[in-house]
Amino acid sequence: MKRKIISVVLAVVLIFSALALTSCSSSKKKEITVGSSNFTEVVILGNIYKLLIEENTDIKVNTSFGLNGATFCFAALENKDIDMFVEYTGSMLSNVCKQPMSNDPEQVYNTVKETLDKEHNVYTSAPLGFNNTYIMSVRPETADKYGLETLFDLVEVAPELKLGCTMEFVQRADCLPLFEKTFNTKFKEVSGLDASVRYTAIESGQVDVIDAFTTDALLVKTGLTSLKDDVNFFPPYYACNFIRKDTFEKYPELEELLSKLDGLFDEETMAALNAKVDVEGQNEVTVAREFLEEKGLI
Repeated sequence: MKRKIISVVLAVVLIFSALALTSCSSSKKKEITVGSSNFTEVVILGNIYKLLIEENTDIKVNTSFGLNGATFCFAALENKDIDMFVEYTGSMLSNVCKQPMSNDPEQVYNTVKETLDKEHNVYTSAPLGFNNTYIMSVRPETADKYGLETLFDLVEVAPELKLGCTMEFVQRADCLPLFEKTFNTKFKEVSGLDASVRYTAIESGQVDVIDAFTTDALLVKTGLTSLKDDVNFFPPYYACNFIRKDTFEKYPELEELLSKLDGLFDEETMAALNAKVDVEGQNEVTVAREFLEEKGLI
């Protein structure tokens, strides 16, 4: 009887020891979470970071994609629900740093970087290389008819053209209202449209000009002519990766690895990646993997 009791006790001890070892092992598991907002471009970039890390380290990468904008993503970062996410310097300057907008890309970047470092213990990567800001776009035949190459060219003929743009562009103080005030001009007609509808409207000739973004997939598909912002009117929105500094402290190998993406993208590259998803219907993970393989990073 005594021997049976000892055997039971030993069995219980072994079970608890195994559970303790499992718990200890689990607590030491290396993993992070990559977050993103809720549109194609940042989901592609989130997958690029995920695959880059998983293929080059022993760190498991979880994802939290589809968060509702920069402010929500940053709150998740500070709450340690995510470790990093891609966002744009202009939106971080206004939404997180609460600083007035500037049209100087270097000033915006430095203000964001310094503010997040000092006040939030968050590291700002070097820009990934592309500026996803507004760019006024027209049909090629409209560009030929009016000799349109730059934003200033557009200013001179705006009263003859119909603008189709998002309601945000109509309402934001630094968009259409500032355009009209700065250049003392108005378009012949202004129509507030959903983002995708404005492309349909310009293709059908209902409007002559739209407010596109430099990396819009539909710019690639429709073949519109984008007018160079030769007067630096629109604020800079350079994509950067934002990561908690304690994540780098925990996994120092990530700092050099993640920097391999710095400066690797331009507007044409990002627009083409977006088009693979939004126009061709490819999966974001597949597009991310192909990009990294092409660059020799995985």
